[in-house]
Amino acid sequence: MTTRIDRAAEGALYLLPMVLLAACGGGGSSSESFVVRTTSVSWAQATPIALSGGNLAFLAAEDVTGATGTQLNGDADKNDSVAVVVDTAAHQETILAVQAQDLVWVGNELYLVTDELADDVDWNLDTVKDDVVLLHWSKAAATVVFVDTLGDPALFARGTNLYYTSATAPVGALATSLAVIASSAPLTPVAVVSTDIVGPLSPTILGADEGLLFLELDEAVEARSLNGDADSTDKVLALLDGTTVAGVVQSTGLALATDSPLRAKSSGSHDWQVGFLVSETAQNAANLNLPALFGTSWKPTQCVGHEDSDTTDSVLHFLNFAAWSANAVTSPIRNTGLVGSRRICIANGFIATLSLESDEGTCDLNGDGDTDDRVVRWTQIVSGSASILPLNAAADIHAVADCPGGTRGLAELDSRFVALVDESDDDLDIDGGGFTHELLGWLLPSNTAHAWDFTHTSSDAAFVGATFMAETPARDRLGVALPENIEGDNINRHVPAVAGEDLDTNDSVPTFADFSSSTTLSFPGVAIACDTDNAGIVIAKGVAFYRVPEAQDSRDWNGDSVENDVVLFRTSLTQGTSFTTAVLNDLTIGGNATPSVYVDTVGTPSAAAIVVDETIIGSDVNGDGTQHFVVEYFRF
Repeated sequence: MTTRIDRAAEGALYLLPMVLLAACGGGGSSSESFVVRTTSVSWAQATPIALSGGNLAFLAAEDVTGATGTQLNGDADKNDSVAVVVDTAAHQETILAVQAQDLVWVGNELYLVTDELADDVDWNLDTVKDDVVLLHWSKAAATVVFVDTLGDPALFARGTNLYYTSATAPVGALATSLAVIASSAPLTPVAVVSTDIVGPLSPTILGADEGLLFLELDEAVEARSLNGDADSTDKVLALLDGTTVAGVVQSTGLALATDSPLRAKSSGSHDWQVGFLVSETAQNAANLNLPALFGTSWKPTQCVGHEDSDTTDSVLHFLNFAAWSANAVTSPIRNTGLVGSRRICIANGFIATLSLESDEGTCDLNGDGDTDDRVVRWTQIVSGSASILPLNAAADIHAVADCPGGTRGLAELDSRFVALVDESDDDLDIDGGGFTHELLGWLLPSNTAHAWDFTHTSSDAAFVGATFMAETPARDRLGVALPENIEGDNINRHVPAVAGEDLDTNDSVPTFADFSSSTTLSFPGVAIACDTDNAGIVIAKGVAFYRVPEAQDSRDWNGDSVENDVVLFRTSLTQGTSFTTAVLNDLTIGGNATPSVYVDTVGTPSAAAIVVDETIIGSDVNGDGTQHFVVEYFRF
């Protein structure tokens, strides 16, 4: 393992007509913080990188580690992805010599998903190498051991618990194939039960949000209907409290729409506000956005005569988890009647999604004369059977532009919604510059209709766009790549000017938006060009990280006499100082939502990992004889 500290850069840091962040030179620290260290193997591209505190784990690619590949797991080939562990405090790297396709930490316990055939090991001793198995390793035990045979490769780790689907078939009512392992007993799976009194369930893990697990129940696997219709071909959503080993699987009894976004916002201990989309087609071909299902105030006045009559939509539903879990009769799942897509956001007790006008009975929801927009709709998350009353004024319903960064143009920030509104699609000149911009607006949702706020900073005079927008896990800041062309200002210019500097207004600069007051959305940031649509902004422990392409910024930040690198920058949000950290990559895995750094997003991070593209650097950074992708890390 080698140690490398990139040349720290002195640069103009800035903010926008709002906040100025000071420039700084030097390394930024005399301690171990931000000292970049390199691992000895090549990273298997598009595979997971996991951190827990200062523990790092990733998968090495045998075929590109070393000039002719390197056999790392003891079988006869060189085409495996092999687990590697790094103690970032001790700077100790351990190759576990086991093939893996996924890995997660639960505290200091590491769990691997391994294909026996690829690893050429019969881990579960059933005499054949045809299973996918769950393995365990810890620094204390120092040996990889078998835990269970997997029924599905998806894992979910939360706090001290690991959840997975076992291959052991459940038997009888209340039984499931889901298992949980606590870090206090890292080799002891405990079966998770359900509330289904009819028969066993075999759920698969779809994902998780703020500790709540979203599970899929396949009716074809269960050989029975789980959503009350006459067929057994649907995929039904179930939920599980992942913050306790005592959680039980509870079916919603509703068919989940294909590609439904999922959102669970914690609202207390073991409680969440939950949103998801239900498929009309799979839910007994029911028209779930039929106006007759709701009160007279539910339907927008601009939609009179455009009532939806099909059964092909995906419709937003919500529930209050603790109340629903305790009594689904008095606290039922609620149908909002709002068609949805791409995103579900929850703020200030309201739930929002992106609605296609063409799915809402071809209604011109935003009153712009057409029915081909994707607009933001929202309604209050009410208790019990209280009326569903969406905010319906056409003037407040806006067409939303898609945006890289994982938000798709709609985000949560504190208790507000933030949307990237497309002036052209909305047929609205918001900033007086024509119908050409995509502008950020925010709304504190309430039951009183009021306009979105598009003027920002303390002067309420700045219009702001976004070419990249990413939430933080706490939704307390928003990473925004802010385009210069909205205000026509060359933000990343040198002051004073120097020969050969950036002269255009085509760049985007990294900003870290927050509400400096209850009515002011501010965009503190840096006067440097970040990657326009792949900024990779990550904010952790008061530090923001982001990608800077030298070519876009017209600066040689790493001092190699050329401006063709992609550099990792960091900015302290408390000190207002920024530094180069490492040469990075321009990977766009995950639809331009690839983070610039990987950190522990559940616990308290003490280290970060980055992927370095040796071909961008033009040298073999880790000395393995090839130029490929390499995992580096630093403490902070």
